[in-house]
Amino acid sequence: MDGVVARPDLWANFIWPAYALTLVGLIGLLVWAFLSMRGAEKKAEESRRK
Repeated sequence: MDGVVARPDLWANFIWPAYALTLVGLIGLLVWAFLSMRGAEKKAEESRRK
């Protein structure tokens, strides 16, 4: 029986890159959100000083 069940390496070759891509995307999203938040806080602080 040569099927997907007998070839778990095919599943692993798909799942690990999918997890890696998701993790990279999540980290990128968190960095982008953090930088956007810092920029908004800086603008808000500057508008309070005026």
